[in-house]
Amino acid sequence: MKLEKSMYGIASIAAVVLLTAACGSDDEGSSPATTSTVQTSTMRSSIAATASSAVSSMRDSTQQAVQDAINKVLVAAPITFDAGSSDLGVTDTATLKAVAAALQGNDTKIEITTYAEDSNPAAAKTLAKARGDNIAAALEADGIDKSRITVNSDANPSDSEVDANQAKITVVDG
Repeated sequence: MKLEKSMYGIASIAAVVLLTAACGSDDEGSSPATTSTVQTSTMRSSIAATASSAVSSMRDSTQQAVQDAINKVLVAAPITFDAGSSDLGVTDTATLKAVAAALQGNDTKIEITTYAEDSNPAAAKTLAKARGDNIAAALEADGIDKSRITVNSDANPSDSEVDANQAKITVVDG
């Protein structure tokens, strides 16, 4: 919340500076209007680029802070499923409440990645999707808008490092 307010504060300050820079002097000794207009236009572009960069940097900072919070939660209590099941356990529900808390007060978007293994690839895909949908529904129930959540499900992952019964949550650019 504080980062979001800071982001708006920086943008507001940039707008004030931009408007101030646009005001020319009424002195008779000032430069001709065309020079003043070119200088003002250049200054506006420079200020707009600086403000845009500052807002982008704050957004990146917010996203990183949210990802760090989510990572801490998932390391402490990963979201895991029993083989062949898409049901969330009590620990998973508590983990998702903590993830939802990290998503409150900002507009960060996330991607939930779930997996499943089965000799029937269609059944594995269906199970992986059900797992992701259950996680998304739990986050929605905790107040996270559906438009901020993307579910990516993968059947029979080929990467040996992937635990097919464990979900991942990643902050994405929105």
